[in-house]
Amino acid sequence: MLLCEAAGYSSIVVETVGVGQSETAVHNMVDFFLLVTLAGAGDELQGIKRGVMELADVVAINKADGENIAAADRAAAEAKNALHFLPGSGSGWTPRAIACSALTGRGIAEIWNCVLEHAAMTHANGWFDQNRREQRRRWMHETLELGLRQFFSAHPLIRMRMETFEREVLDGHTTPFRAARTLLEMYSNLESGRTP
Repeated sequence: MLLCEAAGYSSIVVETVGVGQSETAVHNMVDFFLLVTLAGAGDELQGIKRGVMELADVVAINKADGENIAAADRAAAEAKNALHFLPGSGSGWTPRAIACSALTGRGIAEIWNCVLEHAAMTHANGWFDQNRREQRRRWMHETLELGLRQFFSAHPLIRMRMETFEREVLDGHTTPFRAARTLLEMYSNLESGRTP
């Protein structure tokens, strides 16, 4: 994304597959979060989508064409009602639900207009810049955590002792917290030059 922005692209689309942690991670990287779902898939408003719906700026019910129009319209109405019960966004934006069809083009312009309206509103109220700053801070911390984990796991003594502690945790001979604390103390002593 940073490379695309540096290359001058003003609109970058990030697509995920499935439901889960990837959507949460992407939500923390983007300015606008569009959830695309289908009517009749059985998961529109169930728990599997609830967490993702809380992240959405717009919920798009796709395939609102042919024999599926009525079902898509119902699903969009249900999603719209459900969105009112979810916590509000810090951006001040009110999430929307739109029935759309990639086949016929129905709702596509409306979705794009939502993206533009969201951008204009969040630039005007300062949330856009605030969100970007927070995203940069989060990326820094995530990069640090990943690097520290790599340094920690790559240390030969830690690698050697990790298996022993994992076995002790699995066998119930020690708690996960005690094992982790011992490994961290061992690593800290190694890095400071003290004998573990």
